[in-house]
Order: sequence, then C-alpha cells, then structure tokens
Amino acid sequence: MRLLLLLIALAACTLPARAERADREQPTIIEADRGVFDELKQVNVVSGRATLTRGTLRITGERMELRTAPDGYRSAVVTAAAGELATFRQRRDPTRPGVEEYIEGTAERIEWDERSESVRFVNRAQWRRLENGAVRDEISGQVISYDAAASTYRIEGGDQGSGRVRAVIAPRTSEATKPAPAPLRPAPELPAGRK
Repeated sequence: MRLLLLLIALAACTLPARAERADREQPTIIEADRGVFDELKQVNVVSGRATLTRGTLRITGERMELRTAPDGYRSAVVTAAAGELATFRQRRDPTRPGVEEYIEGTAERIEWDERSESVRFVNRAQWRRLENGAVRDEISGQVISYDAAASTYRIEGGDQGSGRVRAVIAPRTSEATKPAPAPLRPAPELPAGRK
C-alpha cells in the first residue's frame, strides 16, 4: 500500500516530459575496448568501458549488448564491472521556459528500450531528476522502472521487492503560489542632527 501511495505521489508531482525528441534523429555511437558486431542478427556486444551515446543520451558500463529490431528500434542491456555501477543520463524535452531537465540513474544493470522510451535500473538502483543542474527528485530501490513517455516510475525494494524504497521529492513552487514581493516604500527621514 505504501508503494502504491508513493507511485501516485511521484506521478502527481512530476510534469509530463519525454526524452529529448531531437535524440531520435541522432546517430547511435558505441565505444568500447573490444566488440563483436553481428550485422546478420543485428546484435552488437561490446565490453571494456562500453559507452552508448545518442544526442543527449549516454549510457556507460563494462559490457553492453545492443540489439536492433527489424523495424529499426534499438534496445540495450548494460552491465557494470564487479563492484561498480552502470550509468544513464538523458535530457528531457523542455516543459518550462528557462528550465533544463535531465534524468540520471545508476545500477548494476541498465536495460534501455528505445521503442517504449523506458529504462530499467536493476540492483542498487538510484534515479535522479535534475533541474538546471540541481537535484530535484531522488529515488532508490532494488529495481526502478522509468517510462519516459508516460512520465511514470515503478520502484521495488530489497530482494524480490520485499525491502523498502526511498523517494525524496522536492517541493514545487509556481508563480501563482509564490508570495508577492513587499512593495517598495521610501525610507523614513532621519531626525535632524544625525549623520
């Protein structure tokens, strides 16, 4: 029940914003120390400081398996080196003037699916939403599933979802709820004899 309330609160607090649309038109760049590219099966397996970059999207880890579906959509499973974490970062489409948002996450394994605009963080999962470089929301758990298209999050804690999850949600302020500045008034005159 607590998890359900947490998910409802997160969905209510987050403005709908999708992954950066311009990223779809960018080439996918894979870098690593070594790799096997199978054009027939459309499977690429790279390892050794593996990096996938596509516009503002960046995923890193020790090993990456990238698959391309017949319709051209890609998906990747990225795993970290022992004791390390794989990383994910992507800019979101702007929803408010002057606010630049990024999604960041870390986990032992990251599963990215281009078609569904989803990312799944597995084992020691951390997720953050940044506004203009400042962390606004943070989530941690065993598994975090982020659906960028629907702006929803699903969090599971502990082994097989039996542990606790944690979310820190920043307060939202809007121009309508901000107090009006105090009106300016001239300062009172100082009494004679004071300098």
